[in-house]
Amino acid sequence: MKKIFAVLAAAAVMIISAIPALALIPEEYASQNLYAPERLKPRVVDDADILPGFAEDKLLSRLDSISEEHNIDVVLVTVNSLGGRAPDKFARDYFAYNGFGMGDGKDGFVFMLAMDTRDYSIQCTGKGEEIFNDYGTGFLVDQMYGDLHDGDYYDAFDKYADISEDFIKEWEKGTPYSATHRAKGKLHPGWILGALIGGAVIGLIVSESIKAQLTSVSMQHGADDYIRKNSFKLTVQRDNFLYKNVTKTRIESSSGSSGGSHGHVSHGSSGGHSFSGRSGKF
Repeated sequence: MKKIFAVLAAAAVMIISAIPALALIPEEYASQNLYAPERLKPRVVDDADILPGFAEDKLLSRLDSISEEHNIDVVLVTVNSLGGRAPDKFARDYFAYNGFGMGDGKDGFVFMLAMDTRDYSIQCTGKGEEIFNDYGTGFLVDQMYGDLHDGDYYDAFDKYADISEDFIKEWEKGTPYSATHRAKGKLHPGWILGALIGGAVIGLIVSESIKAQLTSVSMQHGADDYIRKNSFKLTVQRDNFLYKNVTKTRIESSSGSSGGSHGHVSHGSSGGHSFSGRSGKF
């Protein structure tokens, strides 16, 4: 009897935890595979409640500004549970059935985080697929992964905003980032300054330590002082070939996509629109 009760309780918990995730995707559009005619939610929805209120508001203001300036929806959503959906399908469904996407092509992309399974997914549609191609989604994940893994969610999402804007601007120039035109990861100025100061301090300590060990040695101005007369006599001179050792290393060709260690490339559709992106664990 106790086992039956435990199973029923676990099932109830799973159903209850799935309700908020399912509520994020309007069933009236999902059941008919229809793209919602207008945007139904803000561009930042922290359903998992992993951000302080001020941080959520700041991110929303930032993503609204980027989206409206470039006419491309940049969306972020966090959930406690995926409600039984695969992470890539959840992200696509969330974007389409909540009416995200700007212009006739429904241009944009969404970054989704699921806390119970520690899944992420970045899904792009319309011009978003050109902006974040396979290389771009890999680069984005590589830049965010460390912060996501460490629980520094605001820092990760701040990078999402920065990288999205950078990639959009480069695409607008007609030179989207790709495996042959790579973006550069950004280091915080404080890290650079700290590395320089730390390197200088360590170098000074090491040099002073070595110098202290050589106080009994005085500098000589010629090599003769270091040679003992008649101490070296060469009696036999010959060259012997001992052996030959050859090693070969196969060089794999580049796949044209970074970030593969953290996820996989996915393709699918929701609401009659095609999507491409990358999903994985953090």
